[in-house]
Amino acid sequence: MTSDEHTLDLEPLIPAHAALLFEGLQDERLYRYYAGHPPATLEELEKRYEGWSTRRSPDGTQIWLNYAVRRDDGAYVGWVQASIADAGATIGYDIFPEFWRKGYGKAACAALIGILAEEYRVQRIGATVDEGNVASIRLLESLGFSPVWTGPSDDMPGRTDRRYEMQRAVG
Repeated sequence: MTSDEHTLDLEPLIPAHAALLFEGLQDERLYRYYAGHPPATLEELEKRYEGWSTRRSPDGTQIWLNYAVRRDDGAYVGWVQASIADAGATIGYDIFPEFWRKGYGKAACAALIGILAEEYRVQRIGATVDEGNVASIRLLESLGFSPVWTGPSDDMPGRTDRRYEMQRAVG
């Protein structure tokens, strides 16, 4: 996939990525629209990635796909993830602020959607976004997602979320 005249690669997330992504994940702007927070220590992030690298939820009911997003010049621009359960998947992403509005989020999400359709045969893909996050809403709509629900946020009291879905034909 290409963006901003660079090719992007999705690398399955492993503990070694913690040192490469830690600094970018410290930017508080990433957490404006969801109840996340910067990792406190590199060791904490390594441990989180170690759990995620199993590609399964602890109870074994979901497939967890987490990828570091890397440009061809070696720069890491963020990460994308999908949780697969039953017949569908939910995606999410963090693109580091210095790379915002350059097409990296769209390119990385499009590649993730391709993986979900081609390798995992997922037909229904969802995403939840804070209604104030106009950039993410536009990104999802540009990828073919449609709004299916608006209501109170589960993780940020007083905020409103929108749920988007897309149907993909797999063949």
